[in-house]
Amino acid sequence: MLKSRMIKTIFMAILLLSCTATNAYASMFELEIVPISIIKKDPSAYDSTMAYRKISVIGNLSELSKQSATITDNSNSLKIETSRIELFEGFNVSEQTLITGEFIYEPIAESTLIPTYVLHYPIEDMGIVNISEIIADSPSHNGKYMTVVGNISSMEMTMGRYTIIIMDNGNNTLKVYYYGSTDLAPGDVVKIFGLYNGKALHSESIGMNKSPLSLSTLVPGFSSIIGAIAIISMALLLKSRQRND
Repeated sequence: MLKSRMIKTIFMAILLLSCTATNAYASMFELEIVPISIIKKDPSAYDSTMAYRKISVIGNLSELSKQSATITDNSNSLKIETSRIELFEGFNVSEQTLITGEFIYEPIAESTLIPTYVLHYPIEDMGIVNISEIIADSPSHNGKYMTVVGNISSMEMTMGRYTIIIMDNGNNTLKVYYYGSTDLAPGDVVKIFGLYNGKALHSESIGMNKSPLSLSTLVPGFSSIIGAIAIISMALLLKSRQRND
């Protein structure tokens, strides 16, 4: 009887914690979404030269070239700078797109959005992708989220971020940008989740690649800290019940 109650209690705790963790996700590449019509009404309010900020806009690409692009939402259009044309690799005219970047207001000229990230919209997560697949067909992966696994061959801190090169078993390499802090080092086998854009993976999370049988793999978002709290709580609860029985 006690064993049955113990299993049920642990299962419910894991279920609750997994739901809490997975619902807390928010992307660093999808910032405040501002309709183009609102930008047109009050462009100075979104001018990043006055108060540095990044915003996101959603619309259909009505023009795309190495010189410039245009994103349109209903009858409202916004010019997009394309000096980093690799951000748009695999995108086509008429395709719905989410662009995050800096809006530059020009009172006597055409205002422009300078893109930092370009995403397919609706947002797409490709799941686990092999590095070799990305190398073989970069355009079809560009602007989408994915998870990759590889061995860190090099890493260095530049411009406030880590530039990491990861390698698979076939010696295929992928550049990764990571904007947080980490104790990882060359030689570690890691699993990375992020946005692939402009021939680099912009990572939101990076960590050691754990065993498929680990709790964090079976229950996405279940961290080691939360796991320790859950185990201690279950132990105290069971000890209390044993005394009462």
